[in-house]
Amino acid sequence: MNAPSPAEGPEPPATIRQDARAQGQGQVYQVAHGTQKIVHHHHHEAARPAVPYNLPELRVWIERLTADYRLLLAARDELPRGRREAAQDRKTLEALGADLAGNPGRRDGKDQVRRLLAAGAAQYLSRGGPVPAGTLPEAVMVDLVVFALWPVVQSPGLPEGWHDHLAELTTPRLAAFTAAARDAVRRGRTVTPEEFGRHVADKPFARGVLALLEDLDDPRRGGAALTALSLAAHHAPPPQKAGGKVLLGWLLSGAAGAAVGGTAVGVADLTEDVWHRLHSTTRDTPSGAPGSSDADQEDLEQHRGGGSRGSYAPGHPPTGGTGTATDFLDDLLS
Repeated sequence: MNAPSPAEGPEPPATIRQDARAQGQGQVYQVAHGTQKIVHHHHHEAARPAVPYNLPELRVWIERLTADYRLLLAARDELPRGRREAAQDRKTLEALGADLAGNPGRRDGKDQVRRLLAAGAAQYLSRGGPVPAGTLPEAVMVDLVVFALWPVVQSPGLPEGWHDHLAELTTPRLAAFTAAARDAVRRGRTVTPEEFGRHVADKPFARGVLALLEDLDDPRRGGAALTALSLAAHHAPPPQKAGGKVLLGWLLSGAAGAAVGGTAVGVADLTEDVWHRLHSTTRDTPSGAPGSSDADQEDLEQHRGGGSRGSYAPGHPPTGGTGTATDFLDDLLS
């Protein structure tokens, strides 16, 4: 290449142009400097996008489920399970309604966070919509994370130490993003589920999905709230103590079945793809790199048992560390 003459001015800086196309409801991916970012994911690209409920809609939904469940108990006909367990389900739904109204009372803070996460997972089962053919596992993973975390982002009042609880139930990174989104809302910034999902997808998050599935699979933990919500919404109860992979298949059953004609084979294939991607992502993250599983584990040890160290005020992102929350907040407010 010949050097430019003085009349031509200085040589323009080198540029890289990236073009991508997608047909139908495919996903568009951009890769730059070794980072893969999900630009679009299917739940927010359809003609009638299925997104998590905002706070008013979520409160109405929970109120309706609670009222229907009370009528079911009063009818004394065929209960979805034993009367004692059904009564506990009703109490769980009532507690969730109080959480969303900003009146949680004197309840265990970690259980409150679990109820909110379960409310998001139950929405995914009910509102996720069909997964288009050829959907990449990463897109499904992002959707699940967005649905699960959105009630926590929207909740008007969270218990003291909620950030530490969420870090333990998912990962410190997802807790930091949630705190940053809440802080942006507090400052008057509108944060959409799609925008939140784009920021989540920019960093490794598979370990958070695995941790969430583990908690929701346990009937003594998040599984109790997920069961109550599922039965009240007239879904089959989630499998319990069957493992995260089985629970993942249950969560994907409605969306995957709709996409492949309702066949169990299609559900199994999608579950297998997503499960494989979850584990391969955690293995492929270099040790010691920003966002690595080692770094997540080191941070997680600070949050065990409700967080004896590194406690954060509700609604405010943590300071220091990797700065993911600060970066997210700066971008949201720019």
